[in-house]
Amino acid sequence: MQLIILKDNLKTALIKTERAVTQNSNLPILKNVLLSADKSLTITSTNLELAIKTKAACKVVETGEITIPFHPLFSIVNNTQSERVTLQLDGEVLNVKTDNYEAKIQGLKADEFPIIPKIEEREKNIKIKTETLKSAISQVINAAQISELKPELSGILFDYQIGILKLAATDSFRLAEKTLLNTDFESTFDEGFRVIIPLMTVNEVIKVFENSEEVTIAKDENQVLFESESSSVISRVISGEYPDYQGIIPKDFTTTLHIDRSELINAMRLVSSFSGKTTEVKLSLKEDTNFLEIYSSTQSLGENNYKIPVKREGKDINEITFNWRYLLAGLQSISQEEIVFSLNSTQKPAMIKPQGDDSMFYIVMPLES
Repeated sequence: MQLIILKDNLKTALIKTERAVTQNSNLPILKNVLLSADKSLTITSTNLELAIKTKAACKVVETGEITIPFHPLFSIVNNTQSERVTLQLDGEVLNVKTDNYEAKIQGLKADEFPIIPKIEEREKNIKIKTETLKSAISQVINAAQISELKPELSGILFDYQIGILKLAATDSFRLAEKTLLNTDFESTFDEGFRVIIPLMTVNEVIKVFENSEEVTIAKDENQVLFESESSSVISRVISGEYPDYQGIIPKDFTTTLHIDRSELINAMRLVSSFSGKTTEVKLSLKEDTNFLEIYSSTQSLGENNYKIPVKREGKDINEITFNWRYLLAGLQSISQEEIVFSLNSTQKPAMIKPQGDDSMFYIVMPLES
């Protein structure tokens, strides 16, 4: 194997594969990446749960493949000032050369690298623009959280129904859902399916794929594949049944507020500085006013409040307590500047969604006062 590659191309490809590299005392090969030179350089990494593969443009002088430790190679590429890097294989040693630097990295034969699983039924798939997929993931991912007690909550639900793809995430205290219509994607699936994709995997989907690409999603019973022309991410799915969350989605509200998102985010950040470890903020809307008051206090720090102008519909709000971090996460999931904030009593969930957009919502439970 011999090739010449731009440093930036090699660095970008290594960064994309880094998260699947792992230190495993039982399988030290997992700290390695597989380098394969053909028409381009393909770099592959895996932790046995997740595998990432990406291509980097280069000039291939001689084809070949080798698996080498990730971190020494990345350190060289990250710190060199040269624009070009030459990689040349001599037996199981990879020679790395630049204009004024040379290193020899001991590798292992490519056939010692774990076999990357494949999806056999590739003809059934969903094709979607990367930008659309990333946007949908970013609107729900803040509601998910790693859970050892309930592993099915440690991922995002992809719920495909003919003509509709719903993404949902929950940690039992909050819930987010985004609905994509068949105008947003193409599908060859002839029946619906539900699959829970681990948080680590969807985070890598956001990072690995470029916005200019189209991503193909395929699956089998135990795995899911995201693939573009330049990269692929294949992962195990989370087994188990996802909670039937439809029953907790409120149908009616006693109070609806139309608010500027940026101002509410600013208010949360400012007022929360007095909430202390409890992370509590209190919301109230007094009679005959058009100002939402946000308040927090602790005995050791003191108290503060912030008033935001709102357009209101419905009843006054005496006092409802929320975890400000959960509220902020929901607000940050929305890109539109005008939001609708709908509330009920202190025991019922509240909902945040973009003004004029019913395809997405974020639900959060109040805290007990």
